[in-house]
Amino acid sequence: MSIQFVDMRISQQANSDASPTAIPVAATPLVFGDIGLQTAGVSVANQGLVRVQLNGFAKIVVGPQFGTVTIHVYRNAVLIFETVYGAADSLDNQAFGFSTVDFPPAAVVATGQIQYTAEIFTAAANPGTTIGARNFSGTAVAGNFTG
Repeated sequence: MSIQFVDMRISQQANSDASPTAIPVAATPLVFGDIGLQTAGVSVANQGLVRVQLNGFAKIVVGPQFGTVTIHVYRNAVLIFETVYGAADSLDNQAFGFSTVDFPPAAVVATGQIQYTAEIFTAAANPGTTIGARNFSGTAVAGNFTG
């Protein structure tokens, strides 16, 4: 099957580090990205050949006793990606970016939409740690070059 562009979505929760977009990050996960990639147009022959590229960014202002920061990405509530950033040595601004891929099962593609969610949380509650600018995006393609 030929390559088929499927969908591209963005979730820009905040485009600035300034208040009021800066909010505390805690041990309770904060969803900062939520996209629904539409797959209704994927041909039956391509449903098992879908590839998804996901990217995200979050700017953190680190407070005292800062621990680790974890980012999770879910496909329809199933964890598909996790990265843990180590504790900072000092109070500082930290930028956390990530890129991951997904090969969703054909049965998921056939439903017509795949929901991807990105969340961030710290090892412990710390009101001095805030998240500023943050975004999440995804692109889906299907098929291959065999013919």
